[in-house]
Amino acid sequence: MHPTLLRKWISRQVIHLCPVAPHWCEHVWRTLMGNTTSILNARWPTDLPADADHALLSAGEYMMKLVKSVRDAEASLQRRSKKKGSKEAQAGEFNPSEPKTLDIFVASSFPQWQEDVISVLKECFDAATSTFDDKAIQAALGQRGLLKNKKAMPFAQVTKKRISLLGPAAFDRALTFAEIDVLSALLPYMSNNMGYSRVNIVDLGNADELGSALATVAESAVPGEPGILVAKA
Repeated sequence: MHPTLLRKWISRQVIHLCPVAPHWCEHVWRTLMGNTTSILNARWPTDLPADADHALLSAGEYMMKLVKSVRDAEASLQRRSKKKGSKEAQAGEFNPSEPKTLDIFVASSFPQWQEDVISVLKECFDAATSTFDDKAIQAALGQRGLLKNKKAMPFAQVTKKRISLLGPAAFDRALTFAEIDVLSALLPYMSNNMGYSRVNIVDLGNADELGSALATVAESAVPGEPGILVAKA
């Protein structure tokens, strides 16, 4: 973490806590932070935003979720590489501390079948009571042939839960940040802290034809949830 940012964060915390724990805050303020005047003379922060930057918060949550997904993919690959007879084992045991590569597949649009399910849910949602007509949803999905897709009903159930928790605004799945830009900012961390010798960001909206193995991973990508492929370098 940047030292200036860390100092600013600590400063604000002790100012906020001062009315509750003045002696401890005075110790932190003067002894640990090196201020020469008492915290009792410190001004309340005036540069706080009027409202939270939700786009920035969403980008931060996206970064944390992606890093966890990559770590989980490493652990999964390591387990599979130890299993005798697997394709991964034939390539040799995967060791996260050894040179490795990461491909990240970024989608610019959602699959059409998901958009169709969202459309049905909107039609069957009662804004006045914040409830769904499940029978109507079932019938509409059947009429549009969406029930043939095994992913449709689980997706509909997950989406309904999101609407119940967040309200009708959750129907809008558009990202509030530029996914490619956020990933580009995350590249140094992935290289330096996660140990990747190569990180490749693939914009599926402009990508050339992919091989079968890469295409399988890319198919899982949707805006905000990229497909990832971890491999030995």
